[in-house]
Amino acid sequence: MPSRSRSPSRERSDDNIRLPHNAKPIGESDYFQKSDEFRIWLKDEKGKYFDELTGEKARSYFRKFVKYWNRGKLSKSLYAGVDISTIPSRAQTGYKWSFASKSSRADEEALQRARASVSAATRVRDEESLTNTRNAGGSSGRVQGPTLPSSSDMQLAREYTADTQEEERRLKRKRDRKEDKERIEDVVGPKEVGREGMLEKKRAKRENDRVFRDKGDEGLEADESTLMGGGDSFKQQIARRDAARQRKQEDKTGAIRERVSAFKEKEDATMAMFQKLAKERFG
Repeated sequence: MPSRSRSPSRERSDDNIRLPHNAKPIGESDYFQKSDEFRIWLKDEKGKYFDELTGEKARSYFRKFVKYWNRGKLSKSLYAGVDISTIPSRAQTGYKWSFASKSSRADEEALQRARASVSAATRVRDEESLTNTRNAGGSSGRVQGPTLPSSSDMQLAREYTADTQEEERRLKRKRDRKEDKERIEDVVGPKEVGREGMLEKKRAKRENDRVFRDKGDEGLEADESTLMGGGDSFKQQIARRDAARQRKQEDKTGAIRERVSAFKEKEDATMAMFQKLAKERFG
């Protein structure tokens, strides 16, 4: 079976060909650098769209593209470089979206501007990479694109995000429970204190009833000042009771404010810790 490898004479012949626009020969490993030119060549020369090909078919066509490129047989415009922003999206894929006909001219112009920005940024990045490579003396090295985040970096970022969200949910649940408890205490008072107070009132009422029954009508004791309205009046007793209630309410309000202030300080400290941790990890 004849070998498909290139003969030395053919290899020297291809290397000696002067390509248009001083373009450099390419190999099969240059797919990502020449993917735009390859897609245009597929559409114009073969009448095919890249997204309609299987992986094996795409590799086969790219090998042909490399051969034609190195022999200088492609359109000169491909050797000059492709500006992706000038290529209509419909020329890059054979698929037709159902809403494509409804897109406005403004949307199309916005898309073209976005593509132009990406293309310009890519060209600047490639030129900087090429300059750095030449300065380092790497005549045979290929221009490398930006380094993608490693899987460990991405996993760390996901874990940090998940931990932060879980901590926020935990703090919110704790804060909600505390607020619910404080609202209940404002209405009925603390559970144990309210229960003990109710039992104490019942005991006092039973004791007063017993004393009244034991004395009977003849046992009613009242001095003259009480019968005639003198001494400590009923209004004064009500005033003292209201004043005591007011003091109790003020004490309760002050305690609630202290608890809220302490919780807020603790929450601020926790958020500061998370911000510091994020700054240390991600800068």
